[in-house]
Amino acid sequence: MSLFTGPLRSCPQCGAMYANDGTLLAEGAVATEVEQKLDQYRKDMAYLRDSFGGVVIAAELVAVWLIVGAGPAIGVQVAISVAVGVGALFPYMFFGRKARLAKKDLRELTAARRSGAISHRSA
Repeated sequence: MSLFTGPLRSCPQCGAMYANDGTLLAEGAVATEVEQKLDQYRKDMAYLRDSFGGVVIAAELVAVWLIVGAGPAIGVQVAISVAVGVGALFPYMFFGRKARLAKKDLRELTAARRSGAISHRSA
């Protein structure tokens, strides 16, 4: 709601803002539904990437602690901790790639919306 124009409406396709009487106020001013969904997807993929990154770091710290620690290092324990760390690298890279691609697509959509390249329909 705007003090000067009354209730505002936005186009979910192009992000344009309209006054209650249908007058176009701003082209591409609001993030579209597709952008919002893509941004949430990007955040989810980044969260998963960071989670697997934490597993990698924890596994490597365990391996270092087993090797350098006060007790005798048992080769099987070290090998298992290293294997867990290396195994967590694959999902880390997978979700990292998904997050990067989503961020790239989101930037392209936002640039297209702001430049008015997405055609708006009448509200």
